[in-house]
Order: sequence, then C-alpha cells, then structure tokens
Amino acid sequence: MSDLAAALLEALDDAALDLLAERLAPRLAGRHDDDGGFLDVAGAAAHLSCPTSRVYALTSAGRIPCHRDGSRLLFDRAELAAWVRQGGAKRP
Repeated sequence: MSDLAAALLEALDDAALDLLAERLAPRLAGRHDDDGGFLDVAGAAAHLSCPTSRVYALTSAGRIPCHRDGSRLLFDRAELAAWVRQGGAKRP
C-alpha cells in the first residue's frame, strides 16, 4: 500500500470508511482474483486469450497445469498465472 493510501485510511473516521467501502463495493464486485476459483476450458482460453483448441492441445500434451473432475477439465487461475510467468507453452 502506498504511503498516501495509508495516510488517507488513517485519517478517515469509521463513518467515512463505511462510506468509502460502500462506494467501492460495486467497482470491486466485478473483479476476479487470480487465485480465486477454477476455470473450465472456455474460461481458461478466455483467461489466456487463446482458442479452446489450444487449451485442449496443451492439455493433451501435458504442457499446461490442469485438474480433472471426472471427465471435466479444470484450471486453477493461480496455477495458470504462474505457468505463464514461467514461460508458458514454450517449446521444450
């Protein structure tokens, strides 16, 4: 947190903090945490900005982190983010 944000939060009383929280709630409601929840194939493709066929190909080659729930493929957002940071689908 920046020094300015910390100073602002310290200067606000409870009523002002409640008002700030109320005004920020709609803006924060639409956000997705990178570590929150699992994605299906379509969600993983959207998250990675690629076609679903690429996600299926990477999965079948064992080159992308995934989990299975029966026959359903699931992708953890945090694992996908770490995978991309480590180079993603670069060829071995």
